[in-house]
Amino acid sequence: MASGSTKLIPYIRNIAAPGTDHLQYELPTQFQKRPGFNTSGTTAQVAVNAYTVIQYPTVKVYQYDVIIGTGAEKRVVQRKVWDSKVRKDATGPAMIYDGNRLAWSLRDEPEIRLMVDLDREEGRPTRDGRNSFRLHIKKTRNMDMSIVQQYLDGRIQFGFQVAEAINFMDHLLREGPSTSPEFITVRRSLFKRQGQRADLGGGIEVWRGIYQSMRLAEGKKLIINLDVANTCFWKPASLTAAIVTKNREVQDVSHIVHLMTPVRTNGNKVASAAHKAIEKDFKGILVKAQYKGNPLPNKEWKIHRFDLSNANEERIEWKDPQTKQGTGEMVTIAQYFKRKYNMALQYPGLPLVEMTKRGVKYPMEFLQILNGQRFPAKLDEYQTANMIKFAVSPPQVRLNAINEGKSWLNWNKDPYLTQYGLRVDNEQIKTTARILPAPSIKFGNKTENPGTRGRWDLKNKRFLLGNPTELVAWGVGLYPGKSMPDKAAIDKFCLDFARAYRAHGGKVANRPPFIKLVEKDAGKGVETLHQQTGNHFNQKPQLLIFLVQDKQAFHYLRIKKSCDCRYGVVSQVMQVGQVLKGNAQYYSNVLMKVNAKLGGTTAQAIPAPGSGFKSFSVPTMIIGADVSHASPGSQQASMAALTISFDRFGGRYAAACQTNGHRVEMISEANIRNMLGPLVKMWKDKVGGGRGPQQVYYIRDGVSEGQFAHVLNQEVPHIKSVLDVAAGKKWEGKITVIVASKRHHVRAFPTGSGADPKGNPLPGCLIERDVTMPNEWDFFLYSHIALQGTSRPVHYTVLHDDANHRPEALQNMIYEHCYQYMRSTTSVSLHPAVYYAHLASNRAKAHEDTPATAGPQGGAGFKQMPPPAHSSEPSESEVKPLIPLYNSHGIIYAMWYI
Repeated sequence: MASGSTKLIPYIRNIAAPGTDHLQYELPTQFQKRPGFNTSGTTAQVAVNAYTVIQYPTVKVYQYDVIIGTGAEKRVVQRKVWDSKVRKDATGPAMIYDGNRLAWSLRDEPEIRLMVDLDREEGRPTRDGRNSFRLHIKKTRNMDMSIVQQYLDGRIQFGFQVAEAINFMDHLLREGPSTSPEFITVRRSLFKRQGQRADLGGGIEVWRGIYQSMRLAEGKKLIINLDVANTCFWKPASLTAAIVTKNREVQDVSHIVHLMTPVRTNGNKVASAAHKAIEKDFKGILVKAQYKGNPLPNKEWKIHRFDLSNANEERIEWKDPQTKQGTGEMVTIAQYFKRKYNMALQYPGLPLVEMTKRGVKYPMEFLQILNGQRFPAKLDEYQTANMIKFAVSPPQVRLNAINEGKSWLNWNKDPYLTQYGLRVDNEQIKTTARILPAPSIKFGNKTENPGTRGRWDLKNKRFLLGNPTELVAWGVGLYPGKSMPDKAAIDKFCLDFARAYRAHGGKVANRPPFIKLVEKDAGKGVETLHQQTGNHFNQKPQLLIFLVQDKQAFHYLRIKKSCDCRYGVVSQVMQVGQVLKGNAQYYSNVLMKVNAKLGGTTAQAIPAPGSGFKSFSVPTMIIGADVSHASPGSQQASMAALTISFDRFGGRYAAACQTNGHRVEMISEANIRNMLGPLVKMWKDKVGGGRGPQQVYYIRDGVSEGQFAHVLNQEVPHIKSVLDVAAGKKWEGKITVIVASKRHHVRAFPTGSGADPKGNPLPGCLIERDVTMPNEWDFFLYSHIALQGTSRPVHYTVLHDDANHRPEALQNMIYEHCYQYMRSTTSVSLHPAVYYAHLASNRAKAHEDTPATAGPQGGAGFKQMPPPAHSSEPSESEVKPLIPLYNSHGIIYAMWYI
């Protein structure tokens, strides 16, 4: 399994993403060096959506610090100051700016201090410097660009200078498009103002653009990764029309007047619930006021809030048209517009809209939402469905869109790239991938080889392991609703479901379940079914099945909360409509989940001849980890989940979850100790025969490259501490640390025999060359068949490997385990340890310590909390821990989350 020793290389992470305040660095962290390349399976030729940089700057480039105004000016102001004629005259047009604090030039400029009057720049009368801003440009360092080639050649290690050089070239790529009025840039993505788009509903549309990023790559080269980008924008429209469209309960503008009329509480005006909701939706949007005679027709305003007063109530002093002096007469806003512009407001009862500029208010009906504004909030279910329809495209369609985006960039004619000496090959990178051998799938009564299909079925197959304890005490509860089946239909379902389970190898007593029409209230229904099922069988229920009318998330979570935390019994929720169809395949699919919850195992992947992985030669534990975050503004905490394999071959997994602060990505020491400790102890007793594991794989999901070092320096030592405690001494086993990420833009387009019928790579397609890192051990792995669209590989990065694996041993193990996902008859895209952690973190939302009367805490209609200064900013504020699982049935060691 292990090869010769592989030296580790230092690597620096935590380069800030474009648009952040500064480049941030930390001390070098040792990451695993690539030990070689996989030789198992067969080769396949694939094109990748990346392009080789054939020439890049090797001359000296000068880096500058830029301060505009106080340094805290809005981005739009900073950009206007930078684009001013005064600045261009002083520095020349070829100085590149990152939009925040950094600039670069080929010229060694002296320190520059300027005053930029934006009124004069935009052809307006100056206002005594009220719209003037200081611009300070100061050189901070000389950048020797030859440092990049020295690193690629292996002559130096990765360091600050290489990081700065790559950061500069990444900005150089975007400088030309970002200064063109034809485009809108969003970080590394570019969108054409007149490009392809689709209406998502609710006043939101999605634009298709192009993403580009400069990367260091294997083969001693730089590459540019190009991919399709899809981002949501507000549709340009009148503000009133947008409010009507965004809120389905709003019928027309007159209805807005009614809904937003303040309510009276103790004699005071208070915003209505609709007022608050609408204000939340539209706060921060840029608008223009459009009416005849407007003295500032092109002025952009940002909405601060909706006032409690309307145009018939708010009064201002009337000024003499000739002298511009106040007359002392107070008029309403409606009267003002009638007298000054001869305009009668159509909806004077609408609340006035207050802008962020103090003292500026406008009637709502005059305001127009500007084009090209990102929509930052969460889409509703209807919008999400439309988004998926637009974004999901077959490989050839996606490739065509990438080529179209490349034509927008027009690298060969970009004046900035030409001036700095950066040239890009227009042809996609072609690389040699490998198709790893697929495992066989072992069931209880037969073995199947899916080959490159990546799928199989359960027809005439028994689960590898059925439930170890016969299912005797189980109940079926029917929640009332429109589609109410009769008792005969429910009896038939129970009979067929039990028969199907037995056919798959399940042990079910020859006695029907207890059946009950339960109360409409979710929690009360669980209480009734649990109590009466227990009484009926004179023992604690082993399984509760609930038949529901529809997919109501809050109702589902309440059922799970009661079952998991109040009674400690595994449960299965099924839709009445599906149950009444009596479809055998549907029953089989549900039974995979039920069998796993009752302690069984669906199947085992058996390595194919020629696979570099045979089986675990020593007692091995696999730990998966994921941290999920709520949408910005939600009261929900971040959720940490850990899973741990609970058999000898990595088929079954137990899981534990806990809150992890607000938007905190690293799992806390307390959480690792409290979640992992009991699971490791049980593993030692049930799997290890009283001994701890000799090999541990820690597979982490959800972390960015800038957080890799934190995983090694924070989470891994805490895991080792738990293993020390379980061993009663210093744990002497070996640990392999891997990060699995789907948040990347690499896609492969195979040719010939390497493609499936839809044009995607075959399962087992492994990409190790040309688009991976120069020295680190990372790879892209396709382990599944895409049901629709262009499939996306998982990017695995091996951060640390005590066992010194050969590539074949580690990569083939990861691939083959993707065939062991418990509730599927297809291989999955991600190693199951991480997949299960993701499932568990989502399911654990049901365990939040909130009363049912509080309503949904996430998704549509969730309550808001004051967001931090940046929506993605982590917060260490106290959050309530989850309600613990009630472990009277040993549920914490069952697959309750699946």
